Amino acid sequence: MSARPTGPTPTRARLSLVLLLYFLGVIAVITLAPFRFIRPREIRLLASGDWFDVVANVLLFVPLGFLYPLTRATDDEPSLLEAAILGALLSVSIETIQIFEPARVSSLLDVLANTAGALAGALLVRASARRIRVNAKLVGRLSLEIPLIGLIYLLVPLLVVASLSAEQQPLRMLAVLPLGLVGARLIGAVQRNHFGPSGLFDARGAASVGAGWMAMGTFPVWLRYPVAGIAMVGAVAAMAWFECSHAALPPHADRRFESETLRRAAPFIVAYLLVATFLPLGDGIRHWRFEIGLTGARRDLGMQMVRLLEPVAAMTVLGYLLAEARGRRELPFPRVVRRVAAECACIALAMETSRGFQRGVGASGAQLALVIAAGILGAAIYHHQREHVRWILAHRRETAKAA
Repeated sequence: MSARPTGPTPTRARLSLVLLLYFLGVIAVITLAPFRFIRPREIRLLASGDWFDVVANVLLFVPLGFLYPLTRATDDEPSLLEAAILGALLSVSIETIQIFEPARVSSLLDVLANTAGALAGALLVRASARRIRVNAKLVGRLSLEIPLIGLIYLLVPLLVVASLSAEQQPLRMLAVLPLGLVGARLIGAVQRNHFGPSGLFDARGAASVGAGWMAMGTFPVWLRYPVAGIAMVGAVAAMAWFECSHAALPPHADRRFESETLRRAAPFIVAYLLVATFLPLGDGIRHWRFEIGLTGARRDLGMQMVRLLEPVAAMTVLGYLLAEARGRRELPFPRVVRRVAAECACIALAMETSRGFQRGVGASGAQLALVIAAGILGAAIYHHQREHVRWILAHRRETAKAA
């Protein structure tokens, strides 16, 4: 008889590392754009900052502190000191690089805020892990055992960059809210079919999770526009609670509820894509323009990079979603990638066609290629997710036979 291993699955650690690196890439663009580095005539180092920057820097590092413990090689309690040191080192690296970026100013307060955010994320995953271990069957759920949770994680960077765009153009909040409602439906479905029946938390708990998730992803909006931000957070909490009010699946029913959940979330995803693609045309239409390189507002290259990051993050989510929609068919990964790439290419072409008519922007061949590649990246992340689930199922079968 073989004993059941107590350590984490290698697939979980690998998947968590992929997500962590993805978050790091998003943070690098947000904090280091426009990437114009020169030797400084003098070193500017601030020891103060406004409250917006402090709160934003805390929240920006919370996902890193949350994901880092999941990449560890053991299932021991996550080390708060390690998470804090990681956050501090990353922040010091960013602030050091910003010394060579004329558009940026380095700040000691940013380092403290980033470190606090990483520490808060580690505290959150520790509290979640302890609560989940109340029921042994649920161990690893927040460690990405449920495919929909991977999609919930990927929506956070998209919410952040979409909120940064809305901070400059408030009307773009019309694109942020549908993303929040997608997350609310996913959170509600996971609670209704997994956590709720096991007694982990109820509908009010799911509403609280949805509100916290939305607040973390949309902090640029609610810090600048508190009323609108609170309204969107409240709408997501209400949607999550409403989703939990539906009856859970009976014990004999098919537990693979992802396809139905994705179908129910699809209208909000379509709404986001339509608003994000065509809303900018409301500022005026010009003659269609195309360039091979990146295009955009050259006077504000930092905002140009954020506007580049949003379609990249959106297509990463879409690629994951399209791959997950085919997950139950167990298609070979190369076949899935070809189909996802073709579908993402069609959507990317529509987005670039719209950009070609937008004032001060223009279509970009480089951005088209990056966006399609992001869709393939999303599909690859789901592939890691599926391999993780397969490892768990195979291991459980072996354990059952040994018992």
